[in-house]
Amino acid sequence: MKKVSVIVLVVVGLAFSAYADAAHPKRRTRNANRIGPYAGAMVAQSSYTGDHGQDEQDLNDTFNGRPTQDLSIGTKDKDLGYAAQFGYRFSRYIAAEFELAQYGELRSHARASVDFGNGAGFLPVSIDLKFHGGGPKLSVIGILPCGDKFELYGQVGMLFASSERQLIIKVNNQSNSFGSVKGDSSEVVYGAGAAWHINQMYTIRLGYERINDLGDPNKTGTEDLTNIALGLIVRF
Repeated sequence: MKKVSVIVLVVVGLAFSAYADAAHPKRRTRNANRIGPYAGAMVAQSSYTGDHGQDEQDLNDTFNGRPTQDLSIGTKDKDLGYAAQFGYRFSRYIAAEFELAQYGELRSHARASVDFGNGAGFLPVSIDLKFHGGGPKLSVIGILPCGDKFELYGQVGMLFASSERQLIIKVNNQSNSFGSVKGDSSEVVYGAGAAWHINQMYTIRLGYERINDLGDPNKTGTEDLTNIALGLIVRF
């Protein structure tokens, strides 16, 4: 619910800002209309690209020595993320951005019916190993205009990440035990993308990012991540 609330507040704020500007339109030249401050909201698909076989094997090992039925193990390595962006474009070719990003969740899971030998018979058991991260990011954007409406861009930035690895165990649909570890880290972010200017105020952006070794190696462990985002930019 908190994620949805953040997105709604950002989108509503952008809408009201755009309405206020539309009520008092500014006269801008064709080349100058890209210069100045802007803000945006992005929705993304995060994909964790590493090998999760060891996590799945560890989950499988927890069932060893107990009678088990219908064991299934798998990993969900794609999830939705979101971001709010605030930037300033210094010229047609360069901009700087501050972004608050939350990347999607990685989840390895195991499901089975287990007999604990207490006379209760086979009980449903689920084990989830989760990882997620996000935080503020500072980036420099290099821009290549391709006419008046379309442009390409490259990005390099630094993510100041907060990550969490969490283990949740449920027996007979009740939480039996759980734990989590958190860690802070800094990662370099590389990206590229394209933008289409609807008009002087609105821009649709499609971007790709890559982050290697997201997370604290001594606490949460690390994961490799790619992020494909689509969003709306509003200039002020």
